[in-house]
Amino acid sequence: MLAKTLKRIIDDKLTSAREIGELTGVAPSTVYRWIRGDSEPDFNAVRLMVRHLPDTEAAGSILSSFVAGTAWHFYNVDAELDVNKDGTIDANDALDAAINAVRTASRSLVKVREACNDGAINKDECLELIALLNDVIRHCSITQQVMVHMSDKKKKG
Repeated sequence: MLAKTLKRIIDDKLTSAREIGELTGVAPSTVYRWIRGDSEPDFNAVRLMVRHLPDTEAAGSILSSFVAGTAWHFYNVDAELDVNKDGTIDANDALDAAINAVRTASRSLVKVREACNDGAINKDECLELIALLNDVIRHCSITQQVMVHMSDKKKKG
């Protein structure tokens, strides 16, 4: 599946074998071996592709095909990392996003309790709970992305 995905994103001109090779530290011939299915990229190569490919559609396709058939899941959250809107992305943004996640999780748990006390969850309550839980995931993902951003910034600095 990953081989087909790599071929498709190259054929669709979302990236090139040369670019993938540069991002992962391998020769383009190695990328073509991946595409033919002669070998597969290791986890680190996939991580580098997903993290550094400028085309988010290509990165998402690679990650999706990499985790297909496994117990792993991923969420792509395109969100503002400057949570507190102070012009910098720092620990305060990570903390604010984590606090938002906890608040939303708390609200969702209260709603679950209320729904269970009523004996059954109706369709509207279920949709509301799903939306709240999706918000929890989004806030946790923002926290993670802020931490990665801060780590990358520290490595470059």
